[in-house]
Amino acid sequence: MKKRILSLLCVLALCRGRLPATALAAAPIGQVLYVGGVQISSTGYWTTDSDGNVTASTAGDTPTDNYIHYDAENNVLTLHNATIKKGLDYNESIQGGTYINGSAIGVFNQNGDAELTITLEGTNTIAEVGKGIFVLASSASTGSSNLTIQGDGSLNASASQTGIWVQSNSNNAALCVENAEVTASSDVAFKNGVLVQAKDGSDVSLTVNGGSLTASVNANIWFQFGSGVSGSGTPTVTVSNNAIVRANGGIANNSSTSIQYRTGNEENGGIVFDGSAGTVYGSVTLQDDLEIKSGETLTIGDGASLTVPDGKTLTNNGTVTVEEGGTLTNNGSLDCNHHTGGTATCTEKAKCDLCGAEYGDFLPHSLTKTEAKAPTCTVVGNEAYWTCGNCGKYFSDGNGNTEIIKDSWIISAINHDWNDAVYTWSDDGSTCTATRTCKNDSAHTEKATATVTGAQTKAPTCTQMGETTYTAAFEASWAMTQTKVLADIPAIGHSYGEPVWSWSEDGKTCKVTFTCEKDENHKESPKVDVTSAVKKPATCTETGVTTYTATVEFNGQTYTDTKDVADIPATGHSYDNGKCTVCGAIASDFKVIITAGANGSWQKGTKDGLTFTSNAANKYFQKVQVDGKDLDASNYTVKEGSTIVTLKTSYLETLSVGKHTLAIVSETGTATTEFTIKAAAVTDDTQSPQTGDDSNIALWIAVLLAAGTALTGTAVYSRKRKYSK
Repeated sequence: MKKRILSLLCVLALCRGRLPATALAAAPIGQVLYVGGVQISSTGYWTTDSDGNVTASTAGDTPTDNYIHYDAENNVLTLHNATIKKGLDYNESIQGGTYINGSAIGVFNQNGDAELTITLEGTNTIAEVGKGIFVLASSASTGSSNLTIQGDGSLNASASQTGIWVQSNSNNAALCVENAEVTASSDVAFKNGVLVQAKDGSDVSLTVNGGSLTASVNANIWFQFGSGVSGSGTPTVTVSNNAIVRANGGIANNSSTSIQYRTGNEENGGIVFDGSAGTVYGSVTLQDDLEIKSGETLTIGDGASLTVPDGKTLTNNGTVTVEEGGTLTNNGSLDCNHHTGGTATCTEKAKCDLCGAEYGDFLPHSLTKTEAKAPTCTVVGNEAYWTCGNCGKYFSDGNGNTEIIKDSWIISAINHDWNDAVYTWSDDGSTCTATRTCKNDSAHTEKATATVTGAQTKAPTCTQMGETTYTAAFEASWAMTQTKVLADIPAIGHSYGEPVWSWSEDGKTCKVTFTCEKDENHKESPKVDVTSAVKKPATCTETGVTTYTATVEFNGQTYTDTKDVADIPATGHSYDNGKCTVCGAIASDFKVIITAGANGSWQKGTKDGLTFTSNAANKYFQKVQVDGKDLDASNYTVKEGSTIVTLKTSYLETLSVGKHTLAIVSETGTATTEFTIKAAAVTDDTQSPQTGDDSNIALWIAVLLAAGTALTGTAVYSRKRKYSK
């Protein structure tokens, strides 16, 4: 028994030693895992043979080769030179469904996340199956689906449908390759080598951090959102640590959002081949030799760089383009079998932009004709000639047969023949320019600027401008003195005095007049705006006053005048229960009286209080007086209807026997009445039955009287009956 325990501990220690440095989690609850048609639910080893069969290992030690190891604690599946050619039987009943049937490695969860980490050691193969690797979170789950392939080994996953398939029907889906070399392909052309599928509207991501991912032959990398032809969601491809992604069949998706290409947090980015078109993202240093095949392109765009280190070779059989801002650094070998770029001339061949080698043929002269041009008065002309744009030589013919020296084509200029001068004044008369034009060429002109002086020749009035005569004198001999008269002295304008206001009797209209102090015949009566405001509001008994304000804008100033008019009628009183709600006056014809409880009485020993009602509204109530003194509010209650005052028994007991006066004081008046306090009833306890009952003596008397009456009635009846016999 001790030996078995020791062996088990050794196996567990070996498994723990194979875990990656980062912390991993156990498989999600509800997840099932099948490898080569065998369900794996616990930690252990399985061997594979050349036919791809998976068999549980019964040996206590790690198999020497061609094995599979599952670490259930960390949910890590290790492939060590493994070959898997058996998929899950299509007749196999899987917990919740059969979607992963046909998978060489199938992960399924209908309750939560579907996750698996695969570590590659050596060379591993998946072939002759319907699906290579299939990680699926069912639609019955709300979980995501995630597959990580890591290690320093390789994997070739070939299937009739899809090489690697990661799918979540209700959340996000992600595939991550770290440092491993992974190839995925489909036996059907232009099918999915790699398929990452998520719920419509979710995120789909492919991350390759070091190593490589290849969708071989014509297989593509496809991002699917939902199950329809079109969907929505964000697809991303992240390359880092000099990773290389090749999708021979292209990279595509069914989302309305384009694929987002990114670099990770590492210093280096990666290269992505979308079909035959390759793109460098970030800074990349080749880890292995790279060939750009015939028909392929590789673009190093702005901000991107590709370094060929010592010992590595970049072979160009296609087209490598280094755009402005991009960098190609060759510290290793550059085999360029397909030269591109550069410009050939008639004296030099083109130089390859990639390797710098000359290639191609010389170009013929690139001749540009300069047309013949007649000379002008001041500008020389020329005969027709041709210039080579490549070598810079000059020729007299379009075939480049007769070379000529520079400027041999020049024709001398001719002289001017001037027309009479034309004079142009500025609008304000301050400047005058003389211009003459050549008869040979109207484009040839000469100008002369004059010295201009001005003098007043007509004085201005209030309304009429004065005049200035301007004289232009020229220094140029060919220009004559000129004059111009302008009405440019401003009128002196009006000088208006203070406004004269004319109000209507009711103050609602007003006129104003301004008179010029320079000429009393010049009067202005601009429009007056009249506004009003209440100066003194009307009261119940008094007329209110309105202030009317006249406003006029004149010559940039604002003038105002006011008039007060007593034109707001008195409002009159608005009585509520005898009191004006506006001014608080009491109506002369309103009398406050006691409407209920007047001249009442109260006997001491009574349990209920004494109530009086005033016709005054309760909202006007002020206080209660008894016998001319204010009564504390704790001695009575007040309620609406109109005003109902109840004297409390505790207070009534303090009053002396006899008459008292009550006053209910309100804002609208005082209601008064008398009331009487009676002494408590006197009782004789000696005649009462000694039963311990404190019932009212009157009740006992009533009972005795009733009994006596009954006895008398009985006796009379008996007598009548006796005499009737």
